[in-house]
Amino acid sequence: MRDTVFHSAAERIAFSEAVDFLDQGRLQLVPAPQIEQYVQKGLWVRDGNTYRLTDEGRRQHQLAVRERFSDG
Repeated sequence: MRDTVFHSAAERIAFSEAVDFLDQGRLQLVPAPQIEQYVQKGLWVRDGNTYRLTDEGRRQHQLAVRERFSDG
């Protein structure tokens, strides 16, 4: 089954990079519209003054990391 959360590898890789910034506490490097898009897609959820990954966000991040660092 084809994954339809992202329309391209570039979108999935950008998500992976955004999660890296989130994990590093550098969320200010992620544009606000991009953050809202992830919330609307159910990948992130607001948690107080920050955000965290949902279960689906974690799954998508794992897929993105594999794609980002694959040799093929």
